Amino acid sequence: MTIMDRFALTDKVVIVTGASSGLGVAFAKGFAEAGADVVLAARRLEKLTDTAALVEAAGRKALPVRTDVSDPEQRRAAVDAALAEFGRVDILINNADVGTAVPATRETPEQFRQVIDQIIPVDGGITIN
Repeated sequence: MTIMDRFALTDKVVIVTGASSGLGVAFAKGFAEAGADVVLAARRLEKLTDTAALVEAAGRKALPVRTDVSDPEQRRAAVDAALAEFGRVDILINNADVGTAVPATRETPEQFRQVIDQIIPVDGGITIN
């Protein structure tokens, strides 16, 4: 057994938020190359087409789902779509972020709290069993 065999994710199911650009694309591609099917969640559904092509080029299934992670109903819908398509979720990559365009030195406590509440939702976010 090689070291790469120990990191194989053959037939696992991964949800990657923020999968339309940057690190989200890299995560999706990497998980697909490791053998996982990938649920691609992001606000820009049209950009997920490119990411889906990368996942499929690695021989894995991609499921693009338009998701605004700041909306609890859309977070739940992304999980529901994953469960409907693949029957389970093994890994969740919380890559999408919410931020302000205000420099940190000028951000108000209310603006800071808004960002934190989106990262760690008061409703506890999504629980996957």
